[in-house]
Amino acid sequence: MLAEATANIARARTDLRVENGSDYLVVGFFTPDYYPLADALAENLDLFSISYHLYATDKQQGQWGHQTLRKPSVLKQARLDHPTRPLIFMDVDCSVRGDLATMLTVDGDIAVPMGRKAMKNGTALKPGTRVIFVRPTTMSDRFLDAWEQSCQMDLNPVGNDEIRLQMAIEDSAGQFAIAVLPRPFTGMEIRKASAADMIVHDSARDEARFLGRLQKSFKHHFRVWRNLVYRRLFGRDYKSVGSR
Repeated sequence: MLAEATANIARARTDLRVENGSDYLVVGFFTPDYYPLADALAENLDLFSISYHLYATDKQQGQWGHQTLRKPSVLKQARLDHPTRPLIFMDVDCSVRGDLATMLTVDGDIAVPMGRKAMKNGTALKPGTRVIFVRPTTMSDRFLDAWEQSCQMDLNPVGNDEIRLQMAIEDSAGQFAIAVLPRPFTGMEIRKASAADMIVHDSARDEARFLGRLQKSFKHHFRVWRNLVYRRLFGRDYKSVGSR
């Protein structure tokens, strides 16, 4: 048991890296608690003979947003490790449904998803980072530098990597060729995805948040019900009866 636990810890701190012969390379990163998701993504990529390098990283102190801020740093490291390869970054709770070679035809040095966010007086375009296409160019490297700098800024609230990406795009307007990924490659939520979507996303964080909200709602309704019963039986709520 101890030996197996030690081996599992070692695997969770080791990069997942396999060369399957594709011209492009899928990259991503995972903290030890996300290792099972990274391992599942690796198996998924093996199924379609897609090469990958998923970087093992330590979990940083702070909120969930702090973990996401390392995306440009991981991409910069991937550019150093694989300088001639087109890179497709994706979150490790993504999966693919086939070969992704069509992504190589997308224009731009960098390509990101672009979604519509509901606003009071309409909608706004919002760049995403669930999937990012990076060409092996000097301009890509310069943009990753700009995005990394925005992620290293000490802001309150911290926000996340997508907010910092938007800042980098705004601050460097006109300097870089940034394209929009076609929908099939944007990592649509699996519950909303169509048959045409080639990269889908099953959000571990959204699921955790949903379960947390469900638990909180259950506790709230239980307290309301309990106080109602105690008032009818004793004429006082639960805490008042307990403090007598």
